[in-house]
Amino acid sequence: MQKTLINQHFFIFFVLSLFFLASGCSKTVENCKIAPDLERIGESALENQKNLSETELRAAKMRCDF
Repeated sequence: MQKTLINQHFFIFFVLSLFFLASGCSKTVENCKIAPDLERIGESALENQKNLSETELRAAKMRCDF
């Protein structure tokens, strides 16, 4: 029982350490522009001319200056 408790504490410590390491290393996103991908939406509309409710409208492009 004691060994399982030590393993749980080590596992929790390890996961939290990885989380803080990963979140600290991520870059902040600045000057980003999100625009609809009209070419992809148009292709989807042409494929689904008979049933436009199936057209994919969630396509987008994202561009950031790092």
